[in-house]
Amino acid sequence: MKISTLITLTTALLLTACAGIDLRVASTGALDKDATLMQPDVLYQETPQSKSIIVGSQVYATVNSCSLIQRYRVRTNSDFSSALNLFKNRAHLMGGKWVTIVHHSETGMPNSAQMAGQTDIMLREGTQLGSSHYLTTIVGDIYDCPCNINSCSGR
Repeated sequence: MKISTLITLTTALLLTACAGIDLRVASTGALDKDATLMQPDVLYQETPQSKSIIVGSQVYATVNSCSLIQRYRVRTNSDFSSALNLFKNRAHLMGGKWVTIVHHSETGMPNSAQMAGQTDIMLREGTQLGSSHYLTTIVGDIYDCPCNINSCSGR
């Protein structure tokens, strides 16, 4: 009786192994959905939190004894000012007090054909990627600073 149970279990294991799902094949609609993240409209506007973030150079961040939290990238379907507000609001949520912009690019998007190969896009709430006029990318370093006369001022 033990041999027949062992044969049954082995057969079941072999048959279920043949019915695997190929995860490399997915519809492009699923990939687009997974690559986008809706962000509330308020994060694209100037808020008290975004005003508390200082945007400056890496040299002055070092002079103010700031320490690097991380390099962060925001890619969104909005113009530069709105994308920078999103970046600063997200930096505040991460505990940052100072940001240094390392890279910025902004392209016009007359159609969604330019989206091939783009990933991790933060869509502004109430907008659609295909109808957007801009694709803005901002890469920057987020710093935490001890509050002194030069940093953490309520500018």
